[in-house]
Amino acid sequence: MIVFVLVLPAWSAPGQASKQVVYRLGAVGDIGMDGFPHNNPRRVQYDDVSNLLVSMDLDGFLLLGDGQHNDGTLQEYQTYYDPYFGRLMNITYPATGNHDYYKSANASGFFTYFHDRLVQITTDPLGLQYGYYSFNLGTWHIVALNSRLGYGLPWSPDNPGPAEWQLAWLQKDLADAAKKYTGTIVYLHHPYYDWETYWTAEWFPDEFTWELPIWQVMYQYHVDLVLGGHNHNYQRWLPQDPYGNYYPNGIRQIVCGTGGAYLWAFNHPPQPKNLVTAIDSSFGALRLTL
Repeated sequence: MIVFVLVLPAWSAPGQASKQVVYRLGAVGDIGMDGFPHNNPRRVQYDDVSNLLVSMDLDGFLLLGDGQHNDGTLQEYQTYYDPYFGRLMNITYPATGNHDYYKSANASGFFTYFHDRLVQITTDPLGLQYGYYSFNLGTWHIVALNSRLGYGLPWSPDNPGPAEWQLAWLQKDLADAAKKYTGTIVYLHHPYYDWETYWTAEWFPDEFTWELPIWQVMYQYHVDLVLGGHNHNYQRWLPQDPYGNYYPNGIRQIVCGTGGAYLWAFNHPPQPKNLVTAIDSSFGALRLTL
């Protein structure tokens, strides 16, 4: 069980005495299974990940999607996820994943289970319906997105739907937050850059372009860090622009899909050049110190 650690800089207002205030965020995705935890080292260890997060004394927990496999139904969330991660509910900021849509129309299991928590976070009707919202932690601005709204679906500016509504909301949200905060973190389930994508994009290039408009907006407003799950391993990338080029002031991305469901091995060498850390052998969680 591993803690992946990232420390982001503190902030003090110009002309004021420096006063460092520290906030701790935990983040991980791909957590529960439709079975209780057992001792297979590569499967169903979400009880250990839950205990790890509780031990961190967190101010917030970012659920990076797929909180419950295989189908994300309300019964599965209540039966398997809740006994272990329900104790983090009052600090949980959930994002949806693809498994939440498999057998629950419009991810109804996810939205029913997290309803009371979501209404504490946002009052925006579209945010409550589709699962995108933002909040502040100290001097940091943090944004949750629903990557399922665009995944595998065409973008249609002439006939806008939820994907376009989310993009327009993100543009306004980041514009309003610009220069007001130390930095910005965005999290969503599907990572734009990942080792698996670099391999499969050679065969299915059109499948991996849907998130580009989101990255273009995030790059425009200087988002510092993007977190994702979906791939059941840990990946830490150098800062990049929306087209995969290394850029020192670009967006850093971390994939942390090690929440306890099962692990995926990196089976397609070579390792992408901008991927600096890749771990597929252990469950764990990311701890952000702001």
